[in-house]
Amino acid sequence: MPFGFPAYQECVERFRGYSRKTLIRAAEDALDDLGWRPFRDGKWALRASVPMGMHLIFMTWGAKFFVEADEEELFVRSEGAFPLEWMDLGQHGENIKKFLDRLEDFLQER
Repeated sequence: MPFGFPAYQECVERFRGYSRKTLIRAAEDALDDLGWRPFRDGKWALRASVPMGMHLIFMTWGAKFFVEADEEELFVRSEGAFPLEWMDLGQHGENIKKFLDRLEDFLQER
C-alpha cells in the first residue's frame, strides 16, 4: 500500500523444494547479512529493523521487516518504522527485493 498509516509493501514468494526449516534459516542468514538485525518472533517468524537511509532524494525513517515461513513459501512485509510515515516512495518494495535477492543467494549455496 503506497499510502497509509504506516505505508507498507508485502508479498508471498514460493520456493519449490525447500522446507520451512531451510527457508527460515536462509531468511535469518539473509537478514543478518544485510545488517538488519533479525530476531525470532516465534518458531517460524522473524522480525528485523531496516536502518534509516536515503531513497531517491528523500530521507527514510527506516522500516520494520517481517518474514513468516511456511512449507515452500515465505510471507514478507516491509512497513514504515515511524507510525505517521504515510507515504511509500518505493523503499518498501526495494527492501523486499534486496531481501529476496540475498535469500536466493543463500538458498543456492545450500
